[in-house]
Amino acid sequence: MKFGRLRTLRGQLTKDALGPAKENIVVADGLINYGLRVMSFRIWPESTNASFGPQHYQAILSLDTISPGSNMNAASNAQIAWTYSEATTNGVHQADRLIIDPDHIVNRDLFLTLAGPTTTGTWNYLLETQVVELTDDEAIITIIKETSQS
Repeated sequence: MKFGRLRTLRGQLTKDALGPAKENIVVADGLINYGLRVMSFRIWPESTNASFGPQHYQAILSLDTISPGSNMNAASNAQIAWTYSEATTNGVHQADRLIIDPDHIVNRDLFLTLAGPTTTGTWNYLLETQVVELTDDEAIITIIKETSQS
């Protein structure tokens, strides 16, 4: 593996009351010898208005779509990063928690799933990634790893 420049991926997704919000951040381009290693992952509400209130949420980065109602699951090879936040009983917002599996390279699709907020709204996301150049053998192993069953 040869590590290259840093690349940021950012955007927004909208959470409605019916279920989790989903966004396909990286779409397979057929170039399996180039991938991304997720270095950092942040998500925050578009509005910091007090009426939005402290929000409990969980966000999952995955290499495949996640079925509705799925939780953060470290046993799933499809899930590679998790972040979550909770409001305490007195309404004080705790620090966000971030967990990233450093042993995953994204060389096809990358999905973001946001669950938990009870209110509708728009959320921002920012990923810091590092470009990775893979040999043919490394690319095949990466694809097998992302599609293997837990």
